[in-house]
Amino acid sequence: MINVEVPRKLKPLLYPKRYKGLYGGRGGAKSHFFAEQVVLQAYMKTMRIVCIREVQNSIKDSVKQLLVDKIEKYKLHQFFEILESEIRGINGSIIVFKGMQSYNASNIKSLEGFDIAWVEEAQTLSQHSLDLLRPTIRKEDKSAGTESELWFSWNPRYKTDAVDKFFRKSPPDDAISIMVNWYDNPWFPDVLRKEMLHDFDVDADKAEHIWNGAYGASQGAILARWVGNAERENRLHNEVEYDFDGHTIEVSSDLGFRDTASFWYWQRTLGGFKVLKYEGDTGLDADDWIPRIHQSVLELGCRKPPKIWLPHDARAKTFQSKHTTIEKFAEKFGAGNVQIVPISKKLDQIEAARTVIQRCEFNRDLCEDGLDGLRAWEFSYNDDSGVFSREPVHNWASHPSDAFAYGCQVMMEVEPSKQLDEPNYAVTAKDGYIQTIPLNDLWKESPKRSNRI
Repeated sequence: MINVEVPRKLKPLLYPKRYKGLYGGRGGAKSHFFAEQVVLQAYMKTMRIVCIREVQNSIKDSVKQLLVDKIEKYKLHQFFEILESEIRGINGSIIVFKGMQSYNASNIKSLEGFDIAWVEEAQTLSQHSLDLLRPTIRKEDKSAGTESELWFSWNPRYKTDAVDKFFRKSPPDDAISIMVNWYDNPWFPDVLRKEMLHDFDVDADKAEHIWNGAYGASQGAILARWVGNAERENRLHNEVEYDFDGHTIEVSSDLGFRDTASFWYWQRTLGGFKVLKYEGDTGLDADDWIPRIHQSVLELGCRKPPKIWLPHDARAKTFQSKHTTIEKFAEKFGAGNVQIVPISKKLDQIEAARTVIQRCEFNRDLCEDGLDGLRAWEFSYNDDSGVFSREPVHNWASHPSDAFAYGCQVMMEVEPSKQLDEPNYAVTAKDGYIQTIPLNDLWKESPKRSNRI
């Protein structure tokens, strides 16, 4: 009889579920738990189990050695045959090791008869791989009332990673996921405890990711540290709202049609900036964005025309239209309210972002997607030279980050007026867009006493 000790927090994973997720920081025994379960399942019953990583260039990249260690731990070396690329049990069980990068819609059918798929380092699993894997692992035994299972273990990286969205944003009913960290592991060794304490002393942001399972920042992260500082300093909260007596809203942007178009909504304050909202979407053109921006400004409580900052190529860039972007925005918001961000180098934009973000307060909920992008923005890494380049990676995170950096650039370069906006008054034009006019003009527009109803 084999006696297996399991941390109390992980016991719910011992019961049948179609999807099982285990996430958290180092020292939580995630991989050790699933490795033991793989060995024990294959020992107790004839099972076909596949251990998966997104990329597996060789068997050394797999969890094979960890399984071998568990086989030795439970003295099952006479039951299992350790082969070069697989492990076989004398009861017919088989454990194989695969990389999802080698599969496509045709050849992944070879996994249809497997009982369990365990995805290790699942934070690197692409959405495409997850979409391929889920319908493929579909074996069921109706007489026994059992069905195949998919297990995922990972250290959280970004909210946008496929496995995080699946388990932590909109999980199906037959899914269970548990966060486990070093403090949940009753066998957490002292040698790791010393490493953990040292890491927190040296770099608290990095340690939170490594040890406590917080969403992480890559080594080449551009703004993640500053977003972390804002969170610790309580500058990310939902009390950040538009000040009706303050400056008008300013909108910084990065444009795209097939790529994401991104917009940040700012209000200058005494000594800093409120960042009120972020929104981004794909497949929309200027005619879609203009009324959406107008509506967002109204919903934030601003009755003054916003000031729109467009990237320097907006004069030429179109959303598949014969009119330039700046022409379309100027037509609706007024030529004086639409300006182009001055041309600058990317590193200067990044420096502006790192400077201005220290004076920003963000509405946590309304800026959530944009903040995720700022956390994930990173420099590209050159494998040949082993160094980071001077250019950021062009991916989903670059769009909200570029829009934010443009906004930071103009917040630094354009001095706010010493007085607040002139005492103009808001009126609604015939096209439904809010405009402002001086008091004298408003007086001229008003009906005379004799003409009032």
